[in-house]
Amino acid sequence: MQNRNNQNIKVIDVSHHNGTFDWAKVASDGVKGAYIKLTEGTTFLDKKSYDNYIGAKNAGLRVGFYHFAHADNDPIAEVNFFLNKLGSMKVDLPHCLDLEENKGKTKAQVTAFAVRWMEYIEKKTSITPILYTGYSFIKSNFTSAVAKYPLWVARYSGSNRSKGFANPGNTAIWNRWAMFQYTDQGKVKGINGNVDINEMDLDFFNSIIIQVLRWWKIISHQHNYSKVIAD
Repeated sequence: MQNRNNQNIKVIDVSHHNGTFDWAKVASDGVKGAYIKLTEGTTFLDKKSYDNYIGAKNAGLRVGFYHFAHADNDPIAEVNFFLNKLGSMKVDLPHCLDLEENKGKTKAQVTAFAVRWMEYIEKKTSITPILYTGYSFIKSNFTSAVAKYPLWVARYSGSNRSKGFANPGNTAIWNRWAMFQYTDQGKVKGINGNVDINEMDLDFFNSIIIQVLRWWKIISHQHNYSKVIAD
């Protein structure tokens, strides 16, 4: 897969584990986007998701949400839970399926879960989702059936964990990555402690604008987020 490039877009991904941020300082450190954990499985809502959404939006960042999946669940139920909690929040980045545990399922079963999850959310939102997973997880847990979806791959350098690799390596499924999480020990202004830092491929970043505008039209008819939290 391709090397990193200094023209690519700097994106962080965060959850309640990262604590409270100064989002204006985050934006001042060259960060252009943030992926925020929203849900996990069919029951867990990240309680920091709305605060992080407002903070990142107010700082001028592009915002997206990710869902940490359990491959032993019904993928349709997981998508419906994610969308219910998303409510009317306006995203700027594709919805993300975070799949990094096989839960004892076979490669065929994990792949089937991923494809069904992504096909269903694309049908519901008109946005092609992105798949987040670890580099070492790909070979043992996915078939080429997932290749039609863009890859967000995580791989870290053992010798230089904060700087990361120049590229994640190659796979038999994808020949390019849409986003590369090259460190989980990054340092960004406004954030205490380590944070995951990613490069989003510039061409991919530029290609997603029209998709997201379609989603904005759909959610303009839905209930607001405060009502979702109260449910």
